[in-house]
Amino acid sequence: MICPHCDQNLLQRERTGRTCSKCNRQFALDPKTNSLRLSDVRIRRVVAKLTDGGRTRITVNQLWYALTRGRTRRGSGRAGAVGCLAAGLPVALVLLIGGMSADAGVVAFLGFLLGVVTVLVYASSLGRRHRAVEAHPLSHFRSTSMSLWVSVYGSLPPGVVDERHFRHPEPPARPRAVLLCGDASIAAFLAANGIPGRYDIALATRADQVAPGAVPVIVLHDADVTGCQLAGDIRAALPGRRVVDAGLPPRAVMNAPGAVPVRGPRPPAGVLGRLRGSGALTDAEVDWLAKGWSGPLGAVPPGKLIAAVTRVIERVTGAKDADVAKAEAVGFLTWPGEAAS
Repeated sequence: MICPHCDQNLLQRERTGRTCSKCNRQFALDPKTNSLRLSDVRIRRVVAKLTDGGRTRITVNQLWYALTRGRTRRGSGRAGAVGCLAAGLPVALVLLIGGMSADAGVVAFLGFLLGVVTVLVYASSLGRRHRAVEAHPLSHFRSTSMSLWVSVYGSLPPGVVDERHFRHPEPPARPRAVLLCGDASIAAFLAANGIPGRYDIALATRADQVAPGAVPVIVLHDADVTGCQLAGDIRAALPGRRVVDAGLPPRAVMNAPGAVPVRGPRPPAGVLGRLRGSGALTDAEVDWLAKGWSGPLGAVPPGKLIAAVTRVIERVTGAKDADVAKAEAVGFLTWPGEAAS
């Protein structure tokens, strides 16, 4: 591994006790001793990418999902293909040998065996794609990797906030809208990046926090059964109030490259019937949820999530980013990459 302090390449015997033998400084993470094979250099690289070089703040939960996603990708693509090939070649060889005989029954049996082995190995590789989140739980990541990081550097990586201790700003007296987000980590992420203040909206994490009034309610949720019902539940509880479902929709997770779907218990049939009857989801989306799949907001890349949320807020409220509005007011709105007139 590379020492995060002196950039020297260290063999395992040169970094005992998480201390570099060349600069005698301690580091937080050794890839040989943690389940995600993390190093300080990798953490810094991933954080820099997620925060867009420090322009965005993220939560510990989002960092964990990003690190798990990377682990999942490596464990599924090439490894799964190699596994299928390794398992199939011996059977194919026997099939070839059997094919040299005139016994059609032997050839048919070996062909069937080859198909079974290939399907089983491929299914196993798909299963590995979705077990990474369960194999490296967030609680363990917090108590080991992040705890070690804080013990060495004194705080979390720059740009990373602990959503458990984040203090939300006071809501505006007369908000343009209410953004309801049941994921406390994502609510903290949006608040840490100034989204509520930028658009003059109130942020709620529970339905009972939605204050009475006439302003629209924007619902942001996981791609799961509970989340996909939330907008309908709010409409029923607040008749006459404009309620906008901002997603995450299952279709954005089902077949998206790099997505981190999570599989849990199958939901009750009655709930699925209600979702299917609402017309808000396609049959394919309901079928996906019926198998126990879900997609967490925390796994959405931070930049994409902010872009999606702000698009909905601007569409619903007609508000613009304060910096953009100020630029328009003084007649200056040259975007990066444009030639100045």
